[in-house]
Amino acid sequence: MVVVERQFDYPRPDVFQAWTQPAEMARWRGSLGWHVEPDTVTSDLRLGGRHHHVKVRDNDPTARVTTDAVFTEFFDPDVFVARQRITGDPGIDPDVPLELRVEFSKTGRDGTLLRIIQGPFEPDVAGQHSRGWEQELDRLQTYLTEHEQRAPEVSR
Repeated sequence: MVVVERQFDYPRPDVFQAWTQPAEMARWRGSLGWHVEPDTVTSDLRLGGRHHHVKVRDNDPTARVTTDAVFTEFFDPDVFVARQRITGDPGIDPDVPLELRVEFSKTGRDGTLLRIIQGPFEPDVAGQHSRGWEQELDRLQTYLTEHEQRAPEVSR
């Protein structure tokens, strides 16, 4: 299992929305050298709802990784859990479902501790995906900072 944590100096509703609203998610998801195609992101934000997105390699648009998921838990802004099928990633068997759990814990006055738990993975693949999540969370930090600078009255 991959476990990654990161502290953000933004309220849980802001961080949760960045993770769950398709237009926002498409602006920051993807590790270094990858991006999410905005028109592929769909999310039915409820228990039993479906989620779909496609990540594309920046320098090779034929390299595509598709995620199809069903929410098995959904509590805004605390946690969501999704059962995923990922295709196009050579380290992941598309016939073996993964579980993604993302927890949003309030810290201090307006902070959020984000915890990602995903797997199961083979050990060598787990390290690669852990590094990928770290890169994506760097992008999330940048997105949240830019979002706050554009519309501070909406963010807080």
